[in-house]
Amino acid sequence: MQTTTSNLSEKKAAAKQWAQQRLADPNTLILDLESTGILSKDPNTEIVQLCLMNTAGRPVLTMMLKPDRPMSAEVQGVHGITNEMVQDKPFFLQVAKVIAAYLEGKHVVAYNADFDIALLLHMFDRYEEPRPKIAGASCAMDQYSAWVGEWSTKKNDVKWQKLPNLSGMVGHDALSDCLSTLKVIQKMAGLFDEAAENADLIELDF
Repeated sequence: MQTTTSNLSEKKAAAKQWAQQRLADPNTLILDLESTGILSKDPNTEIVQLCLMNTAGRPVLTMMLKPDRPMSAEVQGVHGITNEMVQDKPFFLQVAKVIAAYLEGKHVVAYNADFDIALLLHMFDRYEEPRPKIAGASCAMDQYSAWVGEWSTKKNDVKWQKLPNLSGMVGHDALSDCLSTLKVIQKMAGLFDEAAENADLIELDF
């Protein structure tokens, strides 16, 4: 399909509408995870930190988890979570039912859902726990990329955008990334003060 200003305008308008709908839905929860690696490269990847946040910016569930094997120095350097920090934390299996209960009936939004939501569901499958009965799921990165509208001839689609660090928090962890994702959604919906923005870009490899 040939790219036109009209095409990009339609994508931006649709993304804005998505953002407004998600913010208006009290069952929307924002999810972010930190992990031991990348699932597509390592099938043994596990979650080491999880945060669920509502659209009012309140964390409804936040926890660290102990993986089934120690993290490498490289992984610890990415998100700053050390093996010592999770030494006494629960394993995923111990809290799987709690996580599922918080997610039941919710529409889950993640920035790069192909990573976060995919890994979370993989963990339930891996430990033979029933998957959460969510109402739906969507990717804030896809929507924000459409809203920005930077075209990639290589993809023949809009270019993926990194998550802007809008949280005002120092450090890259699940809580700050949830808050940045919420503010991105607010920005798309026209509710974010552009004059207050001073964003860095967050690498979301883990």
